[in-house]
Amino acid sequence: MSFRIYLISVLMLLLSACDQRQDLVVYDSEFIRSRNVQCGTGSTEKLSAGIFSLISIDDFNTDIDHPRYLPAGKTSGLTPILPNDNRTAAGTKIDERLHLNLEIKWGDFRMETNDRPGLKMVAVGEVNKQLSIPAPLVRVTEGTAITARITNTLKDSTITVFGLQKRPYSKSDSLVVLPGETGQVSFDPGKAGTYMYWIQLGKGHSKKVFGEEDEQLAGAFIVDPVGENRDDRVFVLNTFSSQNKDKNAKTEWVESLTINGRSWPFTELLEPAVGDTLNWRVINASKRNHPMHLHGFYFNVLELGNTQQSNIFKKDHVKTVVTETLKGRNTMAMQWIPKRPGNWLFHCHLSFHVSANIRLPGAEILDPKDEVQHMAGLVLGIKVKEGDSDIYSKGEDKHLTLYAHQADQKSMYIGFDANTPEPSFKPGSLLLLKQFQTTYVTVKNRMTEDTSIHWHGLEIDSWADGVPHWSSSDGKSSPVLKPDEEFTYKLSLMRAGTFVYHSHWNDINQLTKGIYGPMIVMGENETYNPNLDHYYILGWKNTFPESTEDLDLNGWDEAPVQRAKTGEMHRIRLINIGPAGGAKINFTKNKETIPVLTYAKDGADLPPAQQIKLEYPGKIYAGETADYIFNPQEPGVYELNVKYMMGRWKQIWEVKSH
Repeated sequence: MSFRIYLISVLMLLLSACDQRQDLVVYDSEFIRSRNVQCGTGSTEKLSAGIFSLISIDDFNTDIDHPRYLPAGKTSGLTPILPNDNRTAAGTKIDERLHLNLEIKWGDFRMETNDRPGLKMVAVGEVNKQLSIPAPLVRVTEGTAITARITNTLKDSTITVFGLQKRPYSKSDSLVVLPGETGQVSFDPGKAGTYMYWIQLGKGHSKKVFGEEDEQLAGAFIVDPVGENRDDRVFVLNTFSSQNKDKNAKTEWVESLTINGRSWPFTELLEPAVGDTLNWRVINASKRNHPMHLHGFYFNVLELGNTQQSNIFKKDHVKTVVTETLKGRNTMAMQWIPKRPGNWLFHCHLSFHVSANIRLPGAEILDPKDEVQHMAGLVLGIKVKEGDSDIYSKGEDKHLTLYAHQADQKSMYIGFDANTPEPSFKPGSLLLLKQFQTTYVTVKNRMTEDTSIHWHGLEIDSWADGVPHWSSSDGKSSPVLKPDEEFTYKLSLMRAGTFVYHSHWNDINQLTKGIYGPMIVMGENETYNPNLDHYYILGWKNTFPESTEDLDLNGWDEAPVQRAKTGEMHRIRLINIGPAGGAKINFTKNKETIPVLTYAKDGADLPPAQQIKLEYPGKIYAGETADYIFNPQEPGVYELNVKYMMGRWKQIWEVKSH
């Protein structure tokens, strides 16, 4: 056996180690994590980079035995599939009617660049035009009738077309097209909103949640109000995932997670100016949930919808957030204004959907020498041009020091303690900060691996945002913090609220070992009272959570009893910083549910119209925070129930008369 083949064999065994544990994984029904990012330890990233540098493309391609895999530099003879930036609408308008002529066929798709590996897959295109991912944009004004023809060129599969019907609807209409045939449908688009259409291989809705994913067969369907000319951009999230039917094959899964047909860092680079008003429509064309997070700025959620209907909010119902979860086949219209220059990201906060491990095997070979790509998939880059900044401060600056420790192979810790803690899992120290008081935080890396810290939700300078090789402004950048190195981040605290800090390097590994912690920013005239102000931060203890013991709440082995008095206003701050999954709370007394006030989201107060009392507040997903107000009116024993994936916790609250 040659040395090169030996190295490749070692690599493939290590990469397949995750697959050997696949039968042990308990999936949360509310997310599908990438199949080829099972372990998430980060060790394979470093190993693969070293081994790939020793082999040629041809050597490596011989070991990829998935039938959908398309080696770099080679073609299958199929039609190329191009990325679709959703700037040009499909079809021809004749006599106030839009005529669409679409076809579905096999093609070659490369989600990074044309000279890198790709996949053979089925895609949609206009007849006599290029196939594209996402599918061609359908965009009309209210009242414009549509006639759509869809030709199925596949020889062995019936297709079912969904979403080409009037909105809103309560019953899904579909068009079934047999192999080699053409189907047609005519309809009125209905109410203005952000929708999607999609094609399923086979006949009828699929009930399999974790089966093959062909969500590249989906596109945006936009209905504009009459007389409105909104200058917006459309971004469609598509997923393709295919399992090798050959049980003896070394390569089990291949995947493609893209925004407008590209995977980071090859997604479109957006370059607005400071002060621009940006209107985006984001369409989740996959079955997976995607908490979409914007670095450095808040955005207004103008509209939320799904395949059936879209809700355009009135001004008094528009919420301001930094993360909004789009559930499977849901849509959003958002608006934001970049208020300071620098490099920023908009990405899914499920770590498995942005890990570099979701790249196709061999993609690293063509990366520039010494470049380490620590993200891929559902990420957009934003470069805000030079301009003024909205940041200001009041009072004297504050200085803090955090130490990142590695207690053992299973636990890490970041906090104020300069001494290495005992090997036990716990979140980082609470950062208690003051609005408008500029705070400089020096992070000292005492671990044996690199790290970097992101200050999630804060409106800060880009150079302090904590994404290595990307965050930069004012001639400075966020570095990779190597062992025994330190870096001082500048935190600008523009608003009071609930936030979180966490690793933004080798994320899955470091998040599941403890490199994260809560941040509370108090208003400039507020004083923190731990008897009335409580935080609950949730995370994972490993990459394969199967029970409550594999998840973490505040580092508690057992929730301490909380004591309160009637009439007191208690603020409950819920923080979800696990790699995936949803969390929710509720209060009970004598098994009866007690309503709590939903008060804030992601550090921003909700509009008064959305500050309502609920018995069961909605879930928050990865990268989201929420604040609730609990005001007990009667004495007695209450229970605070926290549910997070398969995890269940109960905290006793003993309430006495005031």
